[in-house]
Amino acid sequence: MKEIKIGLIGANWMGIYHSIGMTNVRQAYQDVIPVFEVVADINENAAKEAAQRFGYKKITTDWKDVINDSEVDLVIIATPNFTHAEIAIAAAEAGKHILCEKPMANNLEDGKAMVEAVEKNGVKTLVDFIYTKCPANILAKDLMESGDLGDFVTFRGEFDCSYCADPETPATWRQMAKIAGTGSLGDLTAHVVSLSDMIVGKEIVEVFASWDTVYKQRPDSKDLSKMVDIDTDDQIYVIVKYEDGRIGSMSSSRVSVARPDSLAYEIQGSKGSVKFELSHINDLMYYSNDCAPNERGYKTIKGNTRNGDYAKFCGTDELGISYGDVMAIQAHDILTAILDGHDVKIDIAYGHYVDTILAAMEKSAKEHRWVKVSELQ
Repeated sequence: MKEIKIGLIGANWMGIYHSIGMTNVRQAYQDVIPVFEVVADINENAAKEAAQRFGYKKITTDWKDVINDSEVDLVIIATPNFTHAEIAIAAAEAGKHILCEKPMANNLEDGKAMVEAVEKNGVKTLVDFIYTKCPANILAKDLMESGDLGDFVTFRGEFDCSYCADPETPATWRQMAKIAGTGSLGDLTAHVVSLSDMIVGKEIVEVFASWDTVYKQRPDSKDLSKMVDIDTDDQIYVIVKYEDGRIGSMSSSRVSVARPDSLAYEIQGSKGSVKFELSHINDLMYYSNDCAPNERGYKTIKGNTRNGDYAKFCGTDELGISYGDVMAIQAHDILTAILDGHDVKIDIAYGHYVDTILAAMEKSAKEHRWVKVSELQ
């Protein structure tokens, strides 16, 4: 088995999950070995903890040390959004392959520069649209493409979280537009867009959005006695129009008290429908008209070794895989692409495409009108 040496930039929440995914690749696949080479974080203690937990050989507080490390093959960018472009461009110019968090960039100009740097230097890239790798969602895509659902009628998707539901939760970089770009739109709706694109298979051409900042001030994380203004969205609702004229809806919230981490969608066709909920990550709900009327209704298709890479983690149906396993499926895609050169569908060019749709939604929310995606292209 060949080794791919990993450099992690950003050792907190998502950096840890990407490291878990790489660890699970070692256990589930037999064609590539990710090696933890160096981890960088401005918080040295966070870098040390990641090194101790996963076995990174070196730590640093300067991300440029990762880019300049001759041993590193793949750079994982798990830093605040506004840093992605600078790091990714530097990594591409250094000949490093890239796994980048989403949203990919805070503005389309930076995103375009990332795409150009990657294309110029011929490196492999992947943007973290992890839910497109869930075996249940692979099955939904198969049902759509096979014609079992009939003609596409509508898509409804939502992603609700509770990480900002408490108004006393101190402000972090995710609440600041200069760092995060947008709030729930970029953090959560991006995943809904990617699932629509993957399963429905039709481009979104026009959007109408409305957003809201529920808690306009929060305690300052550096001094809890002070309040800071919040200038990113807590929740957003969007009507989308597809290239074939069909319509759908998307929403996201980071202030949902009852839903700690709830991604869900329903896709309706002329002959059937599918539903997915992240809290049941292994299951897909499937409705078909292809039966007697008195037998119709949603049935649950449980985790199945024939769907996606499920069998890499479970020897039999129904045992179930985890979020960390899906992270491994995604990690394996970029690792093997580096070795065999296959195309990664959710690469930086694709990330820019999703960012363009998000930018149209942002423009619509600000200008209170329908916005064609082509206005941003």
